[in-house]
Amino acid sequence: MSRTWPGYVDQKNYAASVASHDWIFSLDADERVTPALADEVRQVVASDPVERAFRVPRVTFHLGRWVRTTDFYPDYQTRLYDRRAARWQGKYVHESVVADGPSGQLKHELQHYSYRDLADHLDRINKYSTLAAQQMYEGGRRAGVSDLVLHPPAAFLRNYVLRGGFADGTAGLALSLVNAYSVFLKFAKLWELQQGTPNSR
Repeated sequence: MSRTWPGYVDQKNYAASVASHDWIFSLDADERVTPALADEVRQVVASDPVERAFRVPRVTFHLGRWVRTTDFYPDYQTRLYDRRAARWQGKYVHESVVADGPSGQLKHELQHYSYRDLADHLDRINKYSTLAAQQMYEGGRRAGVSDLVLHPPAAFLRNYVLRGGFADGTAGLALSLVNAYSVFLKFAKLWELQQGTPNSR
């Protein structure tokens, strides 16, 4: 079955609407379910839970290791849900499942093979920061000097100190810096949109 691409949110909701069962586990192409997570999902669904959706801790393989520090972890994602009481929502970036009822949390990790290398990571940041800026702009958000000056260093400190990037050696430092750069780029592109620059369209 094929259909014209309507965007991530509409496509995921359509896929859920034609699924054979009511409980859905949404999985991206760069993600892997471990045997432990598969067993946990089976047990949860078989128990007829009162929760309508469940978050899963996601761990990313990057720079030759499983990253369990910085903003990368635990990257909770709502992936197990009852299609009768939950749906995907969002716009350009960060689509997510919203449930009409209580949500729970699974214990075992979803594995994420997101980036080939740092170059791929930076390419992805360039793409998604453009979409994030557009989404913020359309939502009425505006960027000023304080956003460009304060948010990136705050992001670095959160990643490197509060979320343990320092414990991951050089990789943790690199990821903390890249995450701060991502924040800077998002607000810089938002500022650019405010100027009405033709190249930002």
